[in-house]
Amino acid sequence: MSEAIPIGLKRAAIALAEQLDYTRAADQLEMSSAELRNQVCALERQLCLQIFKPRQKKVQLTKEGEFLIKSFREAVALHGRNKGEKSTTPDS
Repeated sequence: MSEAIPIGLKRAAIALAEQLDYTRAADQLEMSSAELRNQVCALERQLCLQIFKPRQKKVQLTKEGEFLIKSFREAVALHGRNKGEKSTTPDS
């Protein structure tokens, strides 16, 4: 992984990990489900690993995804502190 992962992609992955549903996560992020799916697919391609696995109408985190989401949360929180943001939730 030579390219840095944009904070927006990290927030998108976190939202999906919390909701485990593309529609609800997309609503939380104020974007379309298709746009969220595209972002997650691009992230998985960039990382060369599966973060989420489909489960009927929802998704489930893979073991690698659980580890990655934890590090994404830490990175988003750090980014928020560095930017002086009051909130570091995915919708901020």
